[in-house]
Amino acid sequence: MKGPDAADAPAPDGPGPSRRDVVEGLAVALVAGVGGFAWFSAAGPPSEDEREELEDRRDEEQDELEDQQDDEQDDAQDHDEDRSGPDRGRG
Repeated sequence: MKGPDAADAPAPDGPGPSRRDVVEGLAVALVAGVGGFAWFSAAGPPSEDEREELEDRRDEEQDELEDQQDDEQDDAQDHDEDRSGPDRGRG
C-alpha cells in the first residue's frame, strides 16, 4: 500500500489563476461593493429621522384637516340651532 504523495495527485487541467487575475477579481468585487453601497445610500429608503419627520408632517396635515371638518360641522350645527332656537319667529 502506498501513502499519498505528489505522484498520485491528479495533474491540473491547466495553469491556475495567476496572482494578477485574483487581484483584479478582488478589485472588481470591491469597486462593485462600494458602488452598490453608494447607490443604496443615495436611492435607498430614508433614514429613521427622515421617516419620523415625514410621519410628523402627515400627522399635522391630518389634524388640520380633521380640525377644519370639525369646525365646518360646528358651524353647520350652530346655524341649525339659530334657525330652530326659542327666538325663532320673533324679532
